[in-house]
Amino acid sequence: MSEQQEAVHGAVELRYAPELRDYTTALRVRSRVSVGGRRQRILVVAATGCLVVATLLSLARGTDVPVGLPVALLLCGSVLFLTPWLVARQLFRFVRRQGEFRVRVDESGVGVDTDSTSTVVRWQAQSRYVETADLFVLFSDDKNATALTVIAKRGVRDGSGVDRLREIFDRHLTKV
Repeated sequence: MSEQQEAVHGAVELRYAPELRDYTTALRVRSRVSVGGRRQRILVVAATGCLVVATLLSLARGTDVPVGLPVALLLCGSVLFLTPWLVARQLFRFVRRQGEFRVRVDESGVGVDTDSTSTVVRWQAQSRYVETADLFVLFSDDKNATALTVIAKRGVRDGSGVDRLREIFDRHLTKV
């Protein structure tokens, strides 16, 4: 293999300690690509809309706004905003015990080694991905994106690593 082919088709290796914000971001992204996440957002927005309309109708009639309406409005908004963070906290309790992540991305898939686990994810298992400012998040192709792999860009060893990751992902996965 020539040097140019090696640069294009060679593995990209990353090393990083996971952070809570990685999993909060990944779960927010997952909620956008999964049917369940979209359904949850629609229900919360619809409930919030109903509460706003009920509050406005009470104000328009000149009646007191029932205390429960603003409280319910606050709860609906909080659920939508806080759910990914709360779930990410639970997940992160497990993840941080794994220690440093050593990730290898090549033409066959993604290998993830930690102090206590070793996993290889083939492209067929997680066929979609989303890129954020700090992460690549890989998802399974089922409607709820049940399986996901979080790869932190900060773990690349050189400046071209992120571009090479993107090229590999574009060859093997569907960008969402």
